[in-house]
Amino acid sequence: MPLTLPNLDDRRYADLVEEARALIPTHAPEWTNHNPSDPGITLIELFAWLTEMQIYRLNRVTDDNTRTFLRLLNGNDWQPLGTTSAALADDIRTTVLALRRRERAVSSEDFEALALEADAGVARVRCLPRRNVLMDFETEQPGHISLIVVPWQEGTLTEIIDAVKTYLEPRRLLTTFLHLVGPQYVPVDIQATVAPLADVKETDLKPQVIAALSDFLDPLHGGEDGDGWPFGRNVFVSELYQLLDQLSGVDYVTGVTVSSDDPARLIYNERLELIGLTVKPHELVSARTLTITAPPV
Repeated sequence: MPLTLPNLDDRRYADLVEEARALIPTHAPEWTNHNPSDPGITLIELFAWLTEMQIYRLNRVTDDNTRTFLRLLNGNDWQPLGTTSAALADDIRTTVLALRRRERAVSSEDFEALALEADAGVARVRCLPRRNVLMDFETEQPGHISLIVVPWQEGTLTEIIDAVKTYLEPRRLLTTFLHLVGPQYVPVDIQATVAPLADVKETDLKPQVIAALSDFLDPLHGGEDGDGWPFGRNVFVSELYQLLDQLSGVDYVTGVTVSSDDPARLIYNERLELIGLTVKPHELVSARTLTITAPPV
């Protein structure tokens, strides 16, 4: 379907005359005779007629002019597909689509989209503007961009980072310092006390619970949407309760706790009850230890 050219100016003769007449009191207040017999009104009508002809020509760009514009956009080596209207419509469509393609990494979205294009082994990317995670994440570094690259397979990380860096190098701004690193994981230890239904064996339930927790925190397929645990997303005890309580073989959940190597990450409420674990914006979580027990009888 060919692209419809816009109407660049839809004013007509009467519109132009009225527009010019409305400007008279502002620019020539001493001019009070606005009748058609006045020579000034005659000039206004003449110029409105000439302007309407120019507008008519403006809205009717010739095919040759269109191809000239396309050559300016595509370069002097560009050649049209043909001389027919259908070929010209295809040339316009191809040029417009090419203009919409990302070719420069400027915004965070640009860096993330281009990094995903760089290599099929890239599963996820997180862009951190004004940060150099190789040196200091907490301090802003103007001109620095850090990319956290998560591969589909952990063993290919080095090759993937090299490929992404090579792809982004000619596309970044000259004043941008680019830093690429692999995923930064926060190990999370979870202990849950779960009661199975009467017809479910405890030995059968434990693998199901462990698999549910591992999948929920998985960096590639976890999270509520199933597209990976979000970067910087805190882990809350309440959502783990909800997850386990919805499992088919679970009768009820009596307790869930989370812990990590850094006690400062733990989040408590005003009653000093553990409610979660803090994750920084450049980090993901990794379920390190999952301990599942049954409540005492």
